[in-house]
Amino acid sequence: MISDTDLYANSKQLQKQHDWLNHYQPGLRITEQGIVVSIGDGISWIKGLPSAAIEDILIFADGSRAMVFDLNRELIGAILFYETKALTSGTLVHLAKHVLSVPVGDTFLGRVIDPLGEPLDGQRKPSHVVRGNLEQASPPIIAREFVREPLYTGIKIIDSLIPIGKGQRQLLIGDVGTGRSSLAIDTVINQKDKNVFCIYVLIGQKRSTVVNTIELLRQYGAMDYTVCVVAEATALPGLRYIAPFAGCALAEYWMQQGHDTLIVYDDLSTHAKT
Repeated sequence: MISDTDLYANSKQLQKQHDWLNHYQPGLRITEQGIVVSIGDGISWIKGLPSAAIEDILIFADGSRAMVFDLNRELIGAILFYETKALTSGTLVHLAKHVLSVPVGDTFLGRVIDPLGEPLDGQRKPSHVVRGNLEQASPPIIAREFVREPLYTGIKIIDSLIPIGKGQRQLLIGDVGTGRSSLAIDTVINQKDKNVFCIYVLIGQKRSTVVNTIELLRQYGAMDYTVCVVAEATALPGLRYIAPFAGCALAEYWMQQGHDTLIVYDDLSTHAKT
């Protein structure tokens, strides 16, 4: 015969529920609630939620998620990150109690994730204890190091004639098929054994391109120090929009830990069309 005390002792979840029930105090709780009016092209229009502000996160009753981008007198416009098949007109909406952020940490190395940190490689969700905000202030000028150390691409003519320094941004310009992605991939591969963490952000790319890029990085052992953030062409516009910010949040976490980081956006012209 198992007593209630033994049962609670053997289950942390039951013990937590038991403690919550023992300390529960009934009282008046007021929450805001909105209703979906219409949905189309990755945009949801919502009635209600009078205290909503720009860039607030919304949680839908069906599990969908969105971010406020437009405030009108009668309606709220929200850009969808996730959309389930159950999302229809009349779905209830609530304000989330957190800002837009992504999980960060060393457990993401070697993984393929979407811009909200959900795994896309068929493996379990990476464990994490820290979240990085997608919107935060840039470091002040006096807090930044001088550009004094080179970041080698592995391509001799570039490293000798137009070297890239750590802490520097570099724009790759060229027509389609001129090798911009190949140059970026070669640079990531060349960081092996150089203590540089890499983030490769694929924005609006075809799935075949995404798979080929990831397989190429795996073939040369670059995934050991790289995380791929993917918002492919079929993703909602909201996910494609926040992809660069998610990659930057990961890079900033490692930067604050004292690591050198390299982040590649492939490509920002696709992001500009979102």
